[in-house]
Amino acid sequence: MLKRLLHNTVVSAIVFGLVAVLGVIVIPVIIRTWGVAEFGLIVLTRLFLASGLIGVIDFGLSEVTTQVVARAREHRDLRLGGSQILLLLLVSLLLGGVLSLAIWFTAPLIVAQFKVEPIHVTGFTSMLLATALCNLVLFPALVAEGVVKGFERYGSLRICEFLTTVLYVAATIYAAHSGQPYENVAYYFLASNLLRALILFGAAIAALSRTSVKLSLPARAVSREVMTRCLLVMQGKLVGGIIAPIQPFLIGMYIGPQSVGIYDTLVRIPRLAKVVASLLTSALLPVVSRLDQRNDPKQFNRFGETGIILLPIVTMPPFVAAAVMSREIMQLWIGAQVMSYAHWMGIMFIVTMSVQYLIFGNTLFMTRTKTQARLNLLLMIHIVIWAAVTAVTAHLFAERAFILGQVVGTVAVLPWQISTFIRELGADSKRFWRILSVHWAVLLVAALLLAAILHVMPGPGLITLALLMTVFCAATWAAQYVLVLTREQRRQISGLKQSLFGHKGVSPAAL
Repeated sequence: MLKRLLHNTVVSAIVFGLVAVLGVIVIPVIIRTWGVAEFGLIVLTRLFLASGLIGVIDFGLSEVTTQVVARAREHRDLRLGGSQILLLLLVSLLLGGVLSLAIWFTAPLIVAQFKVEPIHVTGFTSMLLATALCNLVLFPALVAEGVVKGFERYGSLRICEFLTTVLYVAATIYAAHSGQPYENVAYYFLASNLLRALILFGAAIAALSRTSVKLSLPARAVSREVMTRCLLVMQGKLVGGIIAPIQPFLIGMYIGPQSVGIYDTLVRIPRLAKVVASLLTSALLPVVSRLDQRNDPKQFNRFGETGIILLPIVTMPPFVAAAVMSREIMQLWIGAQVMSYAHWMGIMFIVTMSVQYLIFGNTLFMTRTKTQARLNLLLMIHIVIWAAVTAVTAHLFAERAFILGQVVGTVAVLPWQISTFIRELGADSKRFWRILSVHWAVLLVAALLLAAILHVMPGPGLITLALLMTVFCAATWAAQYVLVLTREQRRQISGLKQSLFGHKGVSPAAL
């Protein structure tokens, strides 16, 4: 199980990292060819996809399906698993139909609310209607994705994402060079999503056909249990996940499409960095679901505490370096168009860094409804702080006020969230905070040294920035290995390495 987890994690991180790079590359092509306002309109249409703003009310179809399949595999109760999958599929079909109809009939109102210029009204309306039709397929595809994840077929999932992204990026570059209208970029994106959905349906059917799973109507008690989990996951998305996708929506309503383009450009790299880092735990949910079913709290708690400590140690150094180098990165990436706001990208990285202390724990406790409910309450406090800060500062910073609100809200509730993890895992609170304090001190000293180097090195190129980031990461990882990790944790890492790469295979004790 551990070897499969690490394999899936590495595949997810590498492949989605390539997908993220392709997504970053295509943005300057769109902006330079069609303009910031047109880019903003493309971003707004994506909010109405299952992967966008309306995805926060998807009832956690993918996540719950993953848990259902993983539990069915652990207990060999394929009949129960089949009934739960059918229920989730029916919910996805109903939800996709209702939301598609809502978008279709409210398209004129959406156009008016976003202050779309008359020259773009026809094209933007067509993009909305196409998006509505695609959701009829994309919402059921969430269940197919959950099935693939539940069977831990992450290689197939990530290769599918990579190939469809390559096709979208290639089509967009072709559209830019052949003088096509900007609407075609949205259509190419929708086509790539539909292709991905069809591949997922095929992979899910193939995985289920190899087992004895039969889709059947669930009993009332089973339906109630599944829907309770769905509602809890959706609640978590509503109070936590809604902040990121709702901000372009609000900016489009109250400021305009051009500000949406500026905002999305500033947050794109930090947001993609956060998504890539979250992939380190993307393969974790089926493993956690199976561990939770074994009724071994000691093993579960040890696994959770180690993961929550180690993940930021691994992921934080490149994010700190990118935040310090934000102006240089923006200059190389976009150019002078949004250069005056480049430091806001560095500020946005604070959110990405903060999330590193949460993503492992959030996945870990997705199987425990009471803990998840408490975490959702903290996310509600986060939303209140975000809304207040954004409203107060909007007249000063316009679309950048939404970045400031995210940063303040995230940092304000982070200590409470970490404390919840510590308490639920029964960990030593003083030792835990002491480890984090040394970890932060190492990163702060290294960040100040990097800023000093950039100050005396004006206009570094891509190779220089890559070299600086590599040296920064290597130095901070080495310092943390010596200063942050305990002797026992270093011994565990060495044992894990020997277990994975030695000739005796993976030791069960390594988990």
